Amino acid sequence: MLVAKLKEVWKEITLLSTWIALVTGAFIIPLPSWHATDQNTGFFMKFGVFVATVLAGFLILYSLRNKTTKTWMRLSIGFIALFIVGYTMYHFAREAKTLPYLDKDIVIGEEMVDDNPFEAFNLSHGFLPSRNEQMMVVLGDPEKAWTKQSIMSNRIQLMILLFFCYLFSAGFMISFCNLIILYKEKYTIKIEEK
Repeated sequence: MLVAKLKEVWKEITLLSTWIALVTGAFIIPLPSWHATDQNTGFFMKFGVFVATVLAGFLILYSLRNKTTKTWMRLSIGFIALFIVGYTMYHFAREAKTLPYLDKDIVIGEEMVDDNPFEAFNLSHGFLPSRNEQMMVVLGDPEKAWTKQSIMSNRIQLMILLFFCYLFSAGFMISFCNLIILYKEKYTIKIEEK
């Protein structure tokens, strides 16, 4: 009796367990350490990942109404394509908008402050520091070289790109799990008919 009821709801159990794993993963998986001066960045990122997971959870509700494999195939392909594009954009943006310092990636800005420490370094040493050594000159504090507004702008851009990466990956996981379940149901029915 219990086994028969579990067979009826196994699809919902599988999708809900995938969704729960995504929610808990938002708090277990460590986020990147590219926030040095703003203590709220970690909170906003975890909140953003949670919101992305909740939005992806609406796919589960949609899966209860839509049982067409073509729709879920398109959604899976669409989400994986969006994830690849989003992750590529995030990767290149992170490379351009952060600098390494003591095993961390610190967000930098686009606009330099008036008293540029790299120009002072150039005057005293006769050369500009390389890109990877710039954080050593300012001792890990990007606000000594870049304006706060440009640092915050880059931080927000990186957080938004990471949010979309997580949203698209969660959407792909749920839609792909649903696609596998629907294919299994489809071929189980065909085998039983024979």
